[in-house]
Amino acid sequence: MTAYQWNPAALGNVLVVPAAVAEQHLKLAGPLQLKVLLWFASAGGTFDAAACAAACGYPEADCLDAMRYWVSAGLLCENGVVPASPAAPSLPSAPTPRPRAVKPQMKEVVATQKRSPQFAYLLDAVSARLGKPLTYGDMETLLYLHDTAALPVEIILMVVEYAAQGDHFSMRYIEKIALDWADRGITTLAAAEEHLCALERGREALVKVQTVCSLPRPLSQSANTMALAEKWVFTWQVADDLLLAAYAVCAEQKGGFHAKYIDRVLENWRAQGIATAEQAAALSSAAKQATDETPSEYEQLVENYLPVYKKKKKG
Repeated sequence: MTAYQWNPAALGNVLVVPAAVAEQHLKLAGPLQLKVLLWFASAGGTFDAAACAAACGYPEADCLDAMRYWVSAGLLCENGVVPASPAAPSLPSAPTPRPRAVKPQMKEVVATQKRSPQFAYLLDAVSARLGKPLTYGDMETLLYLHDTAALPVEIILMVVEYAAQGDHFSMRYIEKIALDWADRGITTLAAAEEHLCALERGREALVKVQTVCSLPRPLSQSANTMALAEKWVFTWQVADDLLLAAYAVCAEQKGGFHAKYIDRVLENWRAQGIATAEQAAALSSAAKQATDETPSEYEQLVENYLPVYKKKKKG
């Protein structure tokens, strides 16, 4: 491990940013958001979109969006309004089902495309990202997501990018994910980035569990399994050997990997202060010994009804 220190000569002029930037937003914030925040801190608390754009090399609109990210995150106040403290990032709860609306017709798509440059841009951007011309049905779905589901263009584009990165280029899949986000209230860039970060943590946890347990096949990426894996790996920070021991107990009892059963085993061990595989093995050995030493119900029945002269002498 290499030790680094600040150069004293560079400390004559310093920037001040909240610790939460490093503690909570290194994964959530993108390069643009971090650059804009550093520029804002160096500007002494005033924000000039044109000057920021020139310094960061991004369009003014993108710099303004980056500032809105920090406002949404609760680190900046806009016009003197103190935002409510944001909740800690976590996997969102299951959405509440809602009735599906009737999709718009192609004539509505054409009319909206003519009057709304933003929607026209959405059609072009989605077609370019998917690498194919959009069908009439694709366009109707995008208008449905934008108008009926009330998802902003930037959120729909984030959904498309998320789907494409997973090699999902079907509009049906994109619609499913987008409606899930709408039902969860994920309608801002900050909320979308937080959600994607939570999903990434869940996937990282699944990979860690699969590696530790040497599972032959990838685990299901269901919300419940991801939430449990994230709890074991990131919240409880279960040691690898203890996680493997819990899986061994599960495999012995259930014949394979069952996330809920492993969770009960780990929760039981935590309640008893078990933090290592050695402690778990000692607990299991003690329980087995106690079971072996305790006479079974049949043995007790025989002991109680045998004649006195046939009973084994104790001691």
